[in-house]
Amino acid sequence: MTGRSLRRQPPAGAPLRLDALLAVGRTRDPARVLVEGLRARLDERPVALYASGREALRVALARLARERAREEVLVPGYTCWSVPAAAVAAGLRVRVVDVTPFGQLDLDALRAAPLERAAALVLANLFGFAEPLAELAPILEGAGVALVDDAAQALGARSAEGPAGARGALGVLSFGRGKPLSGLGGGALVGSAGDGPPPAPPRRAGALARALAYDVALAPSVFRWLAEIPGLHVGETIFDPSFRRGPIDGASVCLAAAALAGFDDAARARGARALALARRIESETRFAPLRPRGEATGVYPRLALLAPTAAARAAALAALRAWGATAQYPAALDGVTGLRPHLAGPPHCPGARSLAERILTLPTHGGLHGQGVLRVLATLRSCA
Repeated sequence: MTGRSLRRQPPAGAPLRLDALLAVGRTRDPARVLVEGLRARLDERPVALYASGREALRVALARLARERAREEVLVPGYTCWSVPAAAVAAGLRVRVVDVTPFGQLDLDALRAAPLERAAALVLANLFGFAEPLAELAPILEGAGVALVDDAAQALGARSAEGPAGARGALGVLSFGRGKPLSGLGGGALVGSAGDGPPPAPPRRAGALARALAYDVALAPSVFRWLAEIPGLHVGETIFDPSFRRGPIDGASVCLAAAALAGFDDAARARGARALALARRIESETRFAPLRPRGEATGVYPRLALLAPTAAARAAALAALRAWGATAQYPAALDGVTGLRPHLAGPPHCPGARSLAERILTLPTHGGLHGQGVLRVLATLRSCA
């Protein structure tokens, strides 16, 4: 085994700032700090805190289904498997809508769907980009379908219509590991807070212990071993509708409030690194970095690349796993076995399948730099 093989960069995430966490420890009400900070970034829309982004999405979809007396939800064919899991947990049928080669919703496929049966459409805002709404919104409004603006990956991104997470009937945030705002757990529902559960009492000591453990786990020499322990499911995407319900836990609310203090600076630094790497990849290789379209902006929790072929993607992943390369999600939604009994009609998503075969992501945290960047570029050139 070489020294390099004993190290592995995490695909996302950054060490938690202990100075900010200690400052939150002196705050009487970290939940209020978190909610007010989020509202300031989301056009002052109400915010309610939940156990996870999945739980916030479950609550949103169940509420919209009751209001519209419909039992289906529209979901992009390529997205995090937690999205359909939340719909199933809400008791709804999932209708899969295909996506374009760049991961955005295919509007022709949407128009062809039986929209009169759908209570809501979940807009994924993949790769941290705010997906524009100019063409999408009239289709949904004409059919009485609510928009759920899922900003789990895209908090801080914007389109011409406003900030991601605040542009629909309801919005969803996640504070999980590797998200733009990480509390190592927790999430939020944007647009309705009146009947949200009260957050658990703050657990400052638990937050500090969790932050220290997380920072140690991000070290490449440690992460490499953790990623090989099957029971930890590090980096795995799992379809599981049986997630925890209820409010955010007391440690996560402290961690998310602490992360909010440096959120804007961290997003700018991550974006600058992503765009600098994207420019080099675009000019020196045949891999195509994905970027926001039109006036939209992104926050780049990872840098997404489209490989020229599935074989080139497979070769790049095999060679660059130690540098934090990932396949994003392992399959389009039509390949998720556990979802099949809950589908509303047979899925037809060739665009999503093609994207799943060709997409890979690279880290945008500070761990990929210098010789690591040169190794990535050389590998991408050789794989295509």
